Amino acid sequence: MRRIIIGWLMVLPALAGGLPPNAVKYLPLLARDAAVVLPEVRPRSVFAGQIEQETCPSLASAKCWNPHAELATDREYGFGLGQLTVTRRFDNFADVKTRDRSLAGWAWSDRFDPMRQIRAMLVMDRECRRHAVGAAGDDATAMMLACYNGGGGGLRADRALCRNTPGCDPARWWGHVEKTSNKSRKKWKGYGKSAFEVNREYPHNIIRVRAPRYRPYLDEGG
Repeated sequence: MRRIIIGWLMVLPALAGGLPPNAVKYLPLLARDAAVVLPEVRPRSVFAGQIEQETCPSLASAKCWNPHAELATDREYGFGLGQLTVTRRFDNFADVKTRDRSLAGWAWSDRFDPMRQIRAMLVMDRECRRHAVGAAGDDATAMMLACYNGGGGGLRADRALCRNTPGCDPARWWGHVEKTSNKSRKKWKGYGKSAFEVNREYPHNIIRVRAPRYRPYLDEGG
């Protein structure tokens, strides 16, 4: 009962604050799991911004914070709050189930379960956070997010390129690793943006644009 009361005390202000209805519904679950899976990452509103980035073409969209949100193209299929992605080359759904015991029995037919989707996103973030070794604060968080979007190998390559670029600090994202990459600058068909642009916009939009709206509900005192 105490947990329910605390959860409602957190989300009731959001009802008046214009957040997407599903965000109000899932913020308590996100806060709980973030504290368990990635307690070292602050502010926790970053994770809410990440879900918004993954699912919200606009805050009024039916897809926004919707566990049934799907994106299907000839390149990939993504689903859920973290848009867990399956392609011909890799299967993040299968992979994430090997990285956390709570996900081991997750069936494809039950892929729209929001509790497991949130845990899966955070577990993938945790794996990506390990690729940000040597970085701290927002730099580490930005690298974690760039990895989530573009893969650990991509982040390692970008940091290596930065390390070999005069004046570039591989422990810093903003203005450093952010600027160095061998990712394609050619615009993807149907996207209007290149792989480089999409990857660099991902941490910027989450940390600088989207996360701040959730801080009153996730980051009291921190």
